[in-house]
Amino acid sequence: MNYRYVAYQLGLILLVLAAALGLTTGVELVGFGWDAGERLAAAALGGATLVTGLVGAALWYGGRAKVAATLHRRDALLLVALSWLLGAGLAATPYYVWGQLGGPNRVAQVMQEGAQAGQTTQERAAALTAFDPPPPRHPFMSPVACYFEAMSGLTTTGATVLGGAPNDIVSLPHGLLLWRALTHWLGGLGIVVLFVAVLPMIGGGGKRLFQAEAPGPQSPGVRPRIRETARVLWVIYLLITLAAVGSYRAVGMGWFDSFCHAFSVVSTGGLSTRDASMGAYGSLGVDVVSMVFMLLAGVNFGLMFLLVRGRWRDALGDEELRVYLALKLVVILIVAGNIYGREIVTTAGATVEAGVGAALRFAGFQTIALHTGTGFVTADYGQWPFLSRALLVGLMFIGGCAGSTAGGIKVIRFWITLKVLAASLERSFRPRVVRPLRVGKTVVDEDNKLGALTYCLFVLILVAGGALLIGVFESKGGETVDFLTAATASLSTLGNIGPGFNGVGATQNYGWFSSPSLALMSLLMLLGRLEIYAFAVLFLPRFWRGD
Repeated sequence: MNYRYVAYQLGLILLVLAAALGLTTGVELVGFGWDAGERLAAAALGGATLVTGLVGAALWYGGRAKVAATLHRRDALLLVALSWLLGAGLAATPYYVWGQLGGPNRVAQVMQEGAQAGQTTQERAAALTAFDPPPPRHPFMSPVACYFEAMSGLTTTGATVLGGAPNDIVSLPHGLLLWRALTHWLGGLGIVVLFVAVLPMIGGGGKRLFQAEAPGPQSPGVRPRIRETARVLWVIYLLITLAAVGSYRAVGMGWFDSFCHAFSVVSTGGLSTRDASMGAYGSLGVDVVSMVFMLLAGVNFGLMFLLVRGRWRDALGDEELRVYLALKLVVILIVAGNIYGREIVTTAGATVEAGVGAALRFAGFQTIALHTGTGFVTADYGQWPFLSRALLVGLMFIGGCAGSTAGGIKVIRFWITLKVLAASLERSFRPRVVRPLRVGKTVVDEDNKLGALTYCLFVLILVAGGALLIGVFESKGGETVDFLTAATASLSTLGNIGPGFNGVGATQNYGWFSSPSLALMSLLMLLGRLEIYAFAVLFLPRFWRGD
């Protein structure tokens, strides 16, 4: 294991993160005014930029070597894991610094407002008794909650510890809201892939690093040189982002919200600038734009490259794409029929009678959002009938296409698993029949069959284990969290989805969880983002021995 070279490359990655923080600080200073809240956010972002830059520079300088080195497989896996673990910690710094500077402190706000009104100290102290019960401690006062929020952003999970006055999302300064959205955008294809695209010094280790980081199986149709592949993917990613910004602006969303939601939707993240998510706008245009880009972001980026090259038949003939679209269509129609004629409660608190148009609109939005792991919400789907909720949970487990920014086990693994099960059933009454398992024109070998099955099994075990531990951590005074909350919190964080059901449903948040639960779910988010193996191998003794 070449620890020195890993440190060198990790330092460069953190310098990229510092540059993103610096850019956000500059936008904060230039674009969002100079009131007290924005000044605190600028100070927090500036401090985080300095800290991240110093840590990155120290690792880069300490890891320099006179002789050029190459990343081997173990080095790449270690680098990817460390970049996410340490990167999330540094990305959380603006939240924590802002909290410690008094940004969310309601007591300080009341005292300051009283002083400006000419109240005496006794009058200001008496004003605090108006909060009954006292305002809860802001989540950003906790380093674990800040780490959870940053990990949620970078892994494009979209789960948040914020929500509900006085800890609502809209009360955050613009700079922190922008940083939350930007962490999504950076994490969409991975800051490590960005690193491979823009920094040529990685040499022959680039392929190993890209394969360890890129979501899902390797994308088809892109250029064979790994650095060119990364550049192509990021160009496509950037163009889709700009198209999303323009589309949101065209349907009436402000520039700031357009950028933040474009960063979120293209990365299939889900963090919003509003507590009610997309339901806050109550706009059919916003819903349609969101559905289009969520659907697009869940598609294999390699297929998008084929479309750009004019190879429409190859792209549209992809079997995983057809299954991905068919799943959505079938579930949307079933859910729409299931909620037709019922009252739908939006996340903004309005009640809508579900006629044909409304049923298709809300069913379509929530199906696409949860299937791709974007996690935007417009309706409290937890109140929908059992069949609708069960189908949505199933899609949360499956997720989007391989090679996309979506979460879940990926459609291709789900489809291979179904085919393997069907083949096993056929062998029970036709034991002599031997037929190759195909996905499209490709024959799936035994390694890929086993890989799909074991990955699905790993996910089920981790979801069950995560739910069990959350139930243990949240047992207080003889009371415990309900099963559906614990299970879907585990599934949503591991699948990088965001919302779940009951206590983590469409109108809820993760801010009420204890620190051990938040730490556990941060780990689940990382495991899901790196598709388990790339991180889990670090716990094997033989990985470190170099056997």
